[in-house]
Amino acid sequence: MIMNIVFIVLAIIVLGFLGIRYFLFRIGDSVNSKVSDSYFYHYRKNLIVYSPMGNWFELGYFESDADVESFQPLDRDFGKDKNNVFWKGRKQSVDYASFQILASVIKDKNHVYHTNGKEYNFLEIVKDADPKTYHLLDSKLTEYKRLDWFKDANAVYYKSKKIKVDPVTFQPLNDAIAVDADYIYSIVNERGEGLYLTDVDEVIQKHKRIEGRIHVINDTYVQIENAIVSAFTKDEFTLHTFDSIKTTKEIDYFTIVVNDTLIYNGVLYPEIDIETLESLDYNYSKDKKNVYYNYNLIIGSNPKTFKKTSENDVWEDGKNKYRNGKIIN
Repeated sequence: MIMNIVFIVLAIIVLGFLGIRYFLFRIGDSVNSKVSDSYFYHYRKNLIVYSPMGNWFELGYFESDADVESFQPLDRDFGKDKNNVFWKGRKQSVDYASFQILASVIKDKNHVYHTNGKEYNFLEIVKDADPKTYHLLDSKLTEYKRLDWFKDANAVYYKSKKIKVDPVTFQPLNDAIAVDADYIYSIVNERGEGLYLTDVDEVIQKHKRIEGRIHVINDTYVQIENAIVSAFTKDEFTLHTFDSIKTTKEIDYFTIVVNDTLIYNGVLYPEIDIETLESLDYNYSKDKKNVYYNYNLIIGSNPKTFKKTSENDVWEDGKNKYRNGKIIN
């Protein structure tokens, strides 16, 4: 009886030890830490393991079928063994002999590939792209924009989609607007709201090119001569023409001031007094005459007495209480 109890206790200890070892020591040494922080040998040395930045507990863990002896990482996520190319530890359908990653271009002799395909862990072919001439559209763009734009001998590609523009003169200006020699384009990434928000990633021809100097105000607005253009609006494009533009000033991503007129989400608000405009919390602002919510006038409110109450997101002016810019009395 005592022997049986001892045996059971020992069995529990051994299983516990093996379980702890399995869960806490699933990855061993890095394959090549100078090239990748995500490829490791299994602690038993019999497998290649892909674990993003070694954080398998939070970011995942994948046991690759790569050949252990010949495997070497190419960068953080790519690697190869004597027979195959791997991405995130998964074997990829590419031409092994000609595969290369060069200046942010993933390609072989047959195709160009991108990493944002429908199958999450597998490369997808960039349709119609020429692997011989495919390259970054503009290496001078900031990093998060630079990797969205490519071109080959025949076309421009935005987020791996071929777009209808003049490939010789096309130029993205900011997050919203692009131009070529003939047209102004809206860059539209999403449509819808809330749960109905969908990715579209389109570059849409909107207006004949305006002659004149181009000045990028911020990532939303562009000045072309005496016009202000943007695409972050309901119509996915706005163009406001002024008699002359003397000054432009960025307030935030969606708000600018042109001369003495405020523009928010592509809409002009000429009634706002810029000199006395004061930003408040929770999308409220005021000038010497009025109070605004998202720059829309709150009729009847008193800017002199308008203040926040102790209630959550409730404001008052001594006469009314307000939430989200509306009277709640």
